[in-house]
Amino acid sequence: MDKKTAELLVKIIAILGYIGAALSVIAGIMMFFGGTFFAAYLPGMGQGLFSGAFVGAMLIGTAIVAIVWGIFAFILSLNLWKHKNWARLVLGIFAALGAIGCLFSIVASPASAIFGLVIDGGIFYLLILNKDIIKLFK
Repeated sequence: MDKKTAELLVKIIAILGYIGAALSVIAGIMMFFGGTFFAAYLPGMGQGLFSGAFVGAMLIGTAIVAIVWGIFAFILSLNLWKHKNWARLVLGIFAALGAIGCLFSIVASPASAIFGLVIDGGIFYLLILNKDIIKLFK
């Protein structure tokens, strides 16, 4: 593989990371407003632990995690675009963990698990095992 192809593949992975980061932040914002709705307007919904306040608090907590994750993914993608070696390693580790997760979910949802396995496995191969891409980060 030549240098231009390697750079193009890294930029494609970074762009996919930007898209994922944006979707995570958008989902987090939507969950945050949905959580505040449940917490404020439906306090008596349900019984016991599953009241509106509890559901709202869980959604708000999940929203905060999604927004923080989106910001982290944006920073990671930006540094991958700039050919920072630490970003390559971190993203490679996350891709490996994603591939392992797909292996565990293959029984429940074979089509999506195989799709995820191909994507995560491909990203892992390109960022961790491909010598031409590794040379870009040195």
